[in-house]
Amino acid sequence: MGATMTVRSLALVVVALTAFGCTTAKQVLGIPTSGDPSVTIKSAETRWLLIKNPRFGDVPSEPEYVWVEEDKIPVTFTTLVRGQGAIIAAPEIVAKYGAPPGGGKISPRQGMPTQTVTAPETPAPRSPSAVPRPTNGTAPAGPKKGLVVYVDTTRIVIDLTAADGIRPGTVVSLRRDAIPIVHPVTGEVLGELDEEVATARVIEMREKFSVADVQTVAAGARIQIKDRVVPK
Repeated sequence: MGATMTVRSLALVVVALTAFGCTTAKQVLGIPTSGDPSVTIKSAETRWLLIKNPRFGDVPSEPEYVWVEEDKIPVTFTTLVRGQGAIIAAPEIVAKYGAPPGGGKISPRQGMPTQTVTAPETPAPRSPSAVPRPTNGTAPAGPKKGLVVYVDTTRIVIDLTAADGIRPGTVVSLRRDAIPIVHPVTGEVLGELDEEVATARVIEMREKFSVADVQTVAAGARIQIKDRVVPK
């Protein structure tokens, strides 16, 4: 008799909670509340959640975490007691598992930090004033010039190095008797008048000088110390 009364009492409590709108009781029992819409409005774009797999540990091949659509979180004992957030993976775990299936978007419920896309910087247009111009009628300096500092039978030593743009294989012109050509009215230096004595190819580099093999020598000419060296 006493057991029958206990069962009836529990039944009355459940009916009372359901009738008087206890939302929690209705959710546990699976009864829709009066305030819930009859049609669930879903986003046109699927959003995903990484959750702890309820089957992990029971089935050897099952992974610890799985991707599910945000409105299809399974009901487990943990979700009934602690809510759905208890099985949603932390952001650091999501970073290890990668993107959702098909490259879908992750639900905001996952708690992932938002990423701000920074537009690439557009270089500022170069102003006309930034363009180098000749000053005082003098053109910009060309290749650095050096001098012959030693003459052998088929080799010479010049005072140009890697710091001057010289490399093994560089061909240099050996020139002499530079005469500046000056404009008689403006006084502008128009250039220099000289002659090529010989050519040589750099074969060896040192810290303060370079060695070059003589390639050609002008008829009747002879290479001398202090001949000017101009890279070709």
